[in-house]
Amino acid sequence: MSVKPEQYDIIRRPIITEKATLTGETSNAVVFQVAKSATKPMIRNAVEALFGVKVKAVNTTITK
Repeated sequence: MSVKPEQYDIIRRPIITEKATLTGETSNAVVFQVAKSATKPMIRNAVEALFGVKVKAVNTTITK
C-alpha cells in the first residue's frame, strides 16, 4: 500500500501521556490525535499505509 499525502492529514500526532503509554504497554495499542472529520476506515487505512502494520481495531473518542 502506498502512502498518500492526505494520509498525513488524517494522523496528526501521537498522544504521549501517562495513560496512553500505559495502554501501549499493557494492550499493545497506540494512541493518535486524528482529524475530526476522519472515519474509522480512513484511520485504519492511514495507519496501515504509514506504519506498515495490520490494524485489529480502531476506537475513537472526541474530547475537549
